[in-house]
Amino acid sequence: MDASQLPQVAQDENARDLAARYAPIIRVDTREPFAPVAVGYTLFDREDASPSFPKRRVEWTSAGYPAMRAIEYAVWWDWDIEHLYELEHVWAFVGADGDVVAVEASWHGMFGPTEIDGKPPLEGTHPIVLAQPGKHAMAASLEAFMEVRKWAERATGRDAGKDGVLDNGLFRGQLPKTPENDARVTAYLKQFAFTPAWEFTRRFEITREMLVPWDALAKWIPARMEWWLTQI
Repeated sequence: MDASQLPQVAQDENARDLAARYAPIIRVDTREPFAPVAVGYTLFDREDASPSFPKRRVEWTSAGYPAMRAIEYAVWWDWDIEHLYELEHVWAFVGADGDVVAVEASWHGMFGPTEIDGKPPLEGTHPIVLAQPGKHAMAASLEAFMEVRKWAERATGRDAGKDGVLDNGLFRGQLPKTPENDARVTAYLKQFAFTPAWEFTRRFEITREMLVPWDALAKWIPARMEWWLTQI
């Protein structure tokens, strides 16, 4: 596997087209040093457990969403300002008429509705989310980030790189977490320390080319981390 490239796998092109139709648009801080690299998607035509977000069941009936399906987007960033690798999530809930009826997103291991005045921000069929500077937790508006601003600016400043290689359980036993690798990651990320402008002027559209089935992305991630450690 060439981990320097996006995963190249055969996939159902109709499923990929559907995922592309509802793929999120991510707005980031003008000083954000990182960009999303690939997105693993999962289609849900019935409520079921998420394959990429531990302990989450993707449901719409209990939430009161008039949806007939959901699409899960596991957004891969090579870097979080505090550690090697980041995986954040957006869920688009789609009604029978093809409209997005609700959006949820991840926030530091949690998740919840992404909405303004009770409605998800959209650009056509594409959810619009803001990514916390450096950390990439998702929210609908700036207000959510202002509640954690002091901590968030410490994370992008003095705490840059503090966690080394992330090992949060999803890929336990597959990741190259050692004291030496942690030190290398910390030194690398210290170079990117910054103070957010809190102006979300840059946008990343999740393109069709970035979309791969989640199981393919999951197989690629450990190799990608090993590859990065050879680069730094």
